Amino acid sequence: MKWVRFLFFVWILTAGLSCSEEKHSRTNITNRFESFRDQEGAMSLEDVEKQTSWQNIKGDSLSFHFTKDIIWLRAKASDPAFLPDKILSLEWKALDNAILFLPDESSYLSFQTGDAYPKSTWAVPEALDPSFQIPRLKLTNKNYIYLRLQSVSLISFPIFSMDENAFHKKIILETGVIYLILGFCAVMFLISLFYLFAFRLYEFFYYGVYILTTTLWFNTQFGNSFHTFWPNATWWQSRSNLFFLALGIAASFQFVRIFLNTKQKTPWVDRILTLLALVGLISSFSILFTETNRIFSRIINLIYLISVPIILTAGIRVYLMGEKKIKFFLLCWGSYLCSGYISIFYYLGIIPYSLPVIYGSIFIFPIDLFFLLFNLLQKYKDLDGERNEILQRLLSINNSKDTRYTKSKLDSVNTNEFVIRLEKWMSETKPYLDETLDLEKTSLAIGLSLQQTSELINSQLGMSFRSYLNSYRIKEAKELLKTKPELSVIAIAFATGFGSKSVFNAEFKKSTGLAPGEYKKKT
Repeated sequence: MKWVRFLFFVWILTAGLSCSEEKHSRTNITNRFESFRDQEGAMSLEDVEKQTSWQNIKGDSLSFHFTKDIIWLRAKASDPAFLPDKILSLEWKALDNAILFLPDESSYLSFQTGDAYPKSTWAVPEALDPSFQIPRLKLTNKNYIYLRLQSVSLISFPIFSMDENAFHKKIILETGVIYLILGFCAVMFLISLFYLFAFRLYEFFYYGVYILTTTLWFNTQFGNSFHTFWPNATWWQSRSNLFFLALGIAASFQFVRIFLNTKQKTPWVDRILTLLALVGLISSFSILFTETNRIFSRIINLIYLISVPIILTAGIRVYLMGEKKIKFFLLCWGSYLCSGYISIFYYLGIIPYSLPVIYGSIFIFPIDLFFLLFNLLQKYKDLDGERNEILQRLLSINNSKDTRYTKSKLDSVNTNEFVIRLEKWMSETKPYLDETLDLEKTSLAIGLSLQQTSELINSQLGMSFRSYLNSYRIKEAKELLKTKPELSVIAIAFATGFGSKSVFNAEFKKSTGLAPGEYKKKT
């Protein structure tokens, strides 16, 4: 399957990143640092140097999460990771403020990076992640380098030391992955616009907003769009990440409500999703006027945690009601939404940093493309079925049993022979079990034109093509209800060629005077 190939490709890229760490001197140095928390946020470097309560960092990543404290790190200046020309990469693009203090003779040189500073003033402006390059310094008697971290976002990420070769390969790899996923997102956005304008499916307006905001969130969180187009927009950069995420969640809930028709089929779910969408919308604009992201980050995470089981429960219930077309919605959205739990647990501090945790949901996101393509195919089938139904009705009007054909298409046709051929084909091969069987396929099977087949069924059998098919389907359903009582009504509906439980119930009751369940009990 194509999505399996895509995931395999992602695995290759991840493996390539791992290989680059080994071959190009890309080393995780997080546990070489010691940490100290400045809870008041007013300590100078001289004050920090005097501290004795430094804590060793265990593990391969920092784990301070959301904190108002200023985090100070120190490591031995003699460590080979800090040799001249080495690059220190702080692997979190949304980091606000990082200052590196390097000893030089009797004082310290400082270098700054992070979203609180214009990109042009970063220590390494071309870097995707906040980074520092170690310059060539004069000998000094000071033993430590110091790193000051402050952010309204997470302070939970690894720190790497690498040479320039590894640094440039990392940029190339990450940029390639970013543009690959952006390509998928662009295709999904265009398809959603096609649904909106070609089929007047207005739920795909919200789907388009969801795709657009999710793409912008992704590129803010992991990409370099702001660094490219708005390198000095520090105020907007610190808020845009959660703004797009909250707005995308609100739009996705609106899409789910309309797509699953929750207002009629699951009213309690509809009320909950409406409320959560409203909370998401209010939060998105409130983020623009707040000084801290912590509260709204918690709100958005909570909304996500609550909504996923509710959406999947509603989808499963609608599917069991006979809406087979949503099975790809359950598969694709279910995979993406559930993968998001891993990222949420990271944001909440439950699980540590890792590449699958950070990038997992982003790699799975393009699976939505297959949901869109499946629905496009389903829509084509629906339109094709409607076309055949309309054509059959028009032919039925002209070919009424009681109407004398002025120009019969069957004048030169042995009608008895073709009726026998039709009945034999239907009885022996049971093509009516296929939901997509239509007048055109039937005409090809018995060797008549579409108009001749329609006239044959109307004039010789006294019914429309749809009624003729349903007569066989109902007969088959009766047999299954008698011989296989363990099967559910919806299973029998699908097994006999009906597209939904509601249509099956209506046709069965019209034919027998009983609902399928009543008939099953009676027999």
